[in-house]
Amino acid sequence: MRCGIKVNDFHSYGRHGMRLLKRDIGTPPKDDCTERVPFSNMTYDFSSVYGTSYGERTLTYQFDLIERDIKLAEVKTMAIRKWLHWAGRKELIDDMLPDYHFLVREPTLTISGSHGIYTLKAVFKALPEIYPNANKMFTASTSRYPDINGDGIADSVDASLISVAAANIAGGEPSGLTHEQELLADVNRDGLIDTVDASLLLAFEADCVEGLYANTPAGWAAYLNDYLDMGKGVI
Repeated sequence: MRCGIKVNDFHSYGRHGMRLLKRDIGTPPKDDCTERVPFSNMTYDFSSVYGTSYGERTLTYQFDLIERDIKLAEVKTMAIRKWLHWAGRKELIDDMLPDYHFLVREPTLTISGSHGIYTLKAVFKALPEIYPNANKMFTASTSRYPDINGDGIADSVDASLISVAAANIAGGEPSGLTHEQELLADVNRDGLIDTVDASLLLAFEADCVEGLYANTPAGWAAYLNDYLDMGKGVI
């Protein structure tokens, strides 16, 4: 299947044969939360009190559709108009970000044609956050429980192994871990083995002692989902 978007149950190419020409996944505009203090030169930033807020994100997609038969072109473009017409918000998945989705309103759609080649431009307004799909959420089988030494528990001993590996790597030496252990040692899944990973594991162990999580693969998955805010969107 060619690259495109899936929204309102159908894919732009798989259902309608629309070829994606351009995409622009814009950044949401930051709301101005500042207010000048009367009779002074001071400006107060209320985001320090209420947090930073953002406006809607604009997503722009440009497609083309080739159809030499005028009547068939009419049928296809009418089907596209119907596909992109709804009330409320729908999930939109961009093939460039297969693990995430946007929540979008009905787009502004323009269609122009010449000599059997039709250009379609869809401009969506989305909530500012990019939301993880269900397949992006960590589970007991996908979370890489960081039991580095294989003793059945993720604890300070494993954190120490991570710290040593991080020091070795920083010094230009091999980590001292096997490839499988290195995957487990990258606790926060950022592609690096460093002191942040060791600290995160120690924090997990402390939470387990407090009874907040079970020191098991399932407990680790729950901890990661909470730590990385996997149930929430990211700006």
